[in-house]
Amino acid sequence: MNPPPAPGAVRPGLRVIAVANQKGGVGKSTTTQNLGFALAERGQRVLLVDLDPQAALTVMCGIAPEDGSPSVAECLNEALPVAGALRRPRAQVWLLPGSGRLGDFETAHATDPAANRRLATVLAKVDQDFDQVLIDAPPSLGLLTVNALVASGEVLVPLQLDFLALNGMKALLQAVDRVRQTDHPGLRVCGILGTMHRGRALHSEEVLSRVRERFGSLVFDAVVRQSVRFPEASAGGVSILEYEPRSPGAQVYRQLAGEVLRRG
Repeated sequence: MNPPPAPGAVRPGLRVIAVANQKGGVGKSTTTQNLGFALAERGQRVLLVDLDPQAALTVMCGIAPEDGSPSVAECLNEALPVAGALRRPRAQVWLLPGSGRLGDFETAHATDPAANRRLATVLAKVDQDFDQVLIDAPPSLGLLTVNALVASGEVLVPLQLDFLALNGMKALLQAVDRVRQTDHPGLRVCGILGTMHRGRALHSEEVLSRVRERFGSLVFDAVVRQSVRFPEASAGGVSILEYEPRSPGAQVYRQLAGEVLRRG
């Protein structure tokens, strides 16, 4: 058996970015989907990986997660080659679907010394096929999220512009530091994305100001504002860029894609 790949060991030119936050409901799956589609608009070959047992990203891409189809869970368990689970929801976008079966991963691999690197092993088999890989990590700091971090070169943090969400940033950054120390010294934070900005609400502006003051250039210029267009697009199984291409939401994810590419 070949040894597992070193953390973050992908071919030159490939970006693997974990979209992570231990708090749910911050726009993580929305960001993974729409950033991926915005990168695809720029000619990038994009793989989206749904590592969340809730499989929201999979649903948002128009795929039913519990129809019995193969998912990333079978790939992690070495029961299926990654090519057998890949779906292609759009011309430049591929998806490794999630499913509720991911919920058993942590228990099943609790004693596996290489458990942290299982996703890295899966992605190493397809890294020639893509330019960008975006991993939607679950809203926790468990083994699946550690797999996302170990498999990635970078972390993108969607941060809801709320004081309570800001307080939770510390735990995520500590988790990133632990992965650096134990598995992946080269892991870095790509950036922090302000999400769910409530228009002219003073609270959102105050939190955004504090985030910029504390994290400086790590904070993206792009800020995602709350809009009913996002859940409408998700319900239709499409991205905001397809649902309403000229909307502020579509434009901000195009802006974010440009920032991510420049930071590469």
